[in-house]
Amino acid sequence: MDPSASNFARAGGTRPPNIALRLRRQNDLTVPRASGPRRVLILSADVGEGHAAAARALKQQLEGCGEPVEVEIIDGLAAMGERLRSAVEDGYRTQLRVSPRSYSFYYWMLGHLAPVRFITKQVLCRLGASSLRGEILRRDPDVVVSTYPAITVVLSHLRRRRLLDIPTVATITDMTGLFFWAQRGIDTHLVMYDASVRDVERIAGRGSVQMVRPLIAAEFLEPRDRSAARAALGLSDARRVVVVSGGGWGVGDLEGAVEQLLALPDATVICLTGRNESARARLSERFASAARVRVIGFTDQMSDLLAAADVLVHSTGGVTCLEAMARGCPVVSYGLPVGHAKLNTRLMAKHEFLLLAEDSRELVAHVERGCRERAPRPATASRGAVLDAASAVLAAHRRISPLAAWRMRVVGVGVAVLMSLGAGFWVMSTDEVAAFASVLGIHPVKALKTDRPAVALLVRAPAGALATVARRLGRDGLEASIATTTPLAAPTMLTLRANGDVPIPTLRHVGLFGWIRTSSQLRHEARALHLHHHFYYLEPHDPSLGELLLARAAGGLPVHGSVSLTTRAELPARPLRAGDVIVVSLSGSPASLQTLDRLASALQSDGLIGLPLSALAG
Repeated sequence: MDPSASNFARAGGTRPPNIALRLRRQNDLTVPRASGPRRVLILSADVGEGHAAAARALKQQLEGCGEPVEVEIIDGLAAMGERLRSAVEDGYRTQLRVSPRSYSFYYWMLGHLAPVRFITKQVLCRLGASSLRGEILRRDPDVVVSTYPAITVVLSHLRRRRLLDIPTVATITDMTGLFFWAQRGIDTHLVMYDASVRDVERIAGRGSVQMVRPLIAAEFLEPRDRSAARAALGLSDARRVVVVSGGGWGVGDLEGAVEQLLALPDATVICLTGRNESARARLSERFASAARVRVIGFTDQMSDLLAAADVLVHSTGGVTCLEAMARGCPVVSYGLPVGHAKLNTRLMAKHEFLLLAEDSRELVAHVERGCRERAPRPATASRGAVLDAASAVLAAHRRISPLAAWRMRVVGVGVAVLMSLGAGFWVMSTDEVAAFASVLGIHPVKALKTDRPAVALLVRAPAGALATVARRLGRDGLEASIATTTPLAAPTMLTLRANGDVPIPTLRHVGLFGWIRTSSQLRHEARALHLHHHFYYLEPHDPSLGELLLARAAGGLPVHGSVSLTTRAELPARPLRAGDVIVVSLSGSPASLQTLDRLASALQSDGLIGLPLSALAG
């Protein structure tokens, strides 16, 4: 690290170290190029201004390299299909403006959950690969460059699967999110921070990285006198100038930042709202009476603005921060602590490229120090020069060995098997498909055919209350099947038998894949109750197909019931009929036992008696 920069950071200043000194020095680096005109296709996206700015800067470098080069920039997301473009661009914009935390949550899942990453990549490739390949082949380029991660993912997919035999290049302007920026199917990754080299090579393989100068427009690398820049913008040399930017989409707490910075004496605040016209109109009205505030929409004067500014307050990161550092303008990140912007700015702050303001108090303090310590000299293109991006693109060669055909077949079969297994486990685990059980001949018992004036009564209660329940049933003149999930103590069994009650097993849910143990669990309970091969069991609430199938394999017949009663439930309005299966759920409390009293009265009035399932089924 530049010693002066390190001392400055420890002192609490905001002057960033010269970015060129933080890059790997390669002054004498030369790369052989192929002779003749080259056709370069750049795939960008309208997802924030940074990706488009990087594409424009690369085109500028290529066209000014002194060699015959044909450069074309297209919207890579649009080339992947209008539906995909709309979903990514409009969805991202809406999330940042309406629900930024939802984007943070999704980005966290992308970074930490491999299945989410895999599914996202599969969706991008399934929806966009064919269209993007056709668009690339139609233009027949010698090199393809991506400046947006989602496009890089699809480009990598095409390259590794032998669907594209053209050298591929991806630019990386952030320090984080490398799980999408870097891909194994990309021949060359252009990085601007030496701290990213190891991580990119870990993902994409050794030899996949080329350090390049910041991928920004040439005007940011040319010396620009501050007084001249301020004169061009109509700004006073006597005042401090703070630029507040919300990026190309004008996101973040722009209003809050401007309000706080107005507390600085003799400071002119220039607020950039990008292409967010509603924000520009709102802030223009809000600060119409503030003479020290200018609200500007999208502008092509960014180079002069950063040369004139004492400090840049930026809500995101990426290319704008690279432009500010090239101008020697301190950067304070504030106002959009979500998703990749949050992680990227935190990492940049860790490496002392900028300072991160967590609240308005820190914002004002960082800006005040930045105004005092503004770098007196701009960066130039020659200081600490490394390979320019144009040279790296023109020298790109085929590094990637496409996947062997047999490997692709194995992967395809493996994915199909995994998806089939996953679908099978879901079908067996979910309660949404239990209706399929009827197709397989599994019909829960809801009523029984009988000539006797009786109903089948099934009572469910806690194990500790079963003896009390049995005595209450006996007092009411009822006999029942008693559902239990645990082996009963000998005294409880004696009480049940003395009152004519018969215990039957029931299933209990045990986690997502608990159905796998259904057969062994049910057999164990049946043996403990001395039941024969075919026996009744109480069906759980919302059983899964797996439970029903394995219970049938164990010899169990599920009982659902045509009438269900609980402590607070009323008896059905219709008269009870012979053969009805009535399931009563009790807590064991005195109040719940009154349900049995009400049921006994209703049965008596209908001329019916209550018996266990086994007695009524014969």
